[in-house]
Amino acid sequence: MNAFIPLIYGLFLFGSLSCYSLHAFFNIPIVLAATMPALIGSFIPFNKQHKHHPYAAIYTGCFAGMCSVATVSALWEFIFIAAIGTLLYIKSINLFEGFGGRLGGIAFTCSALFVLLKGMLWV
Repeated sequence: MNAFIPLIYGLFLFGSLSCYSLHAFFNIPIVLAATMPALIGSFIPFNKQHKHHPYAAIYTGCFAGMCSVATVSALWEFIFIAAIGTLLYIKSINLFEGFGGRLGGIAFTCSALFVLLKGMLWV
């Protein structure tokens, strides 16, 4: 379990940064930019003890990476968003069964919390 949290964090960060980068820097439509890293990530073999969670972390990160270029634009912001998203993902594993809306809800919540905190603390 010790390697589980860093793995989820890294994959969440990978999903969000790759989705955002594809859209912001290469002008790929946002839905396609979200599906490309998720598709590539689905072919990565992970340890069976982690079950489906590494793939779900990539997908959740991709959802979070769909945020507006005007809202989030720096690497440190994605690092912070990934930390919030990882915490929410880990805490919600036993709260909600299945994935119906959970991954998108986590992505929205972590992005919204970041924007709220950024507005309160840095602006």
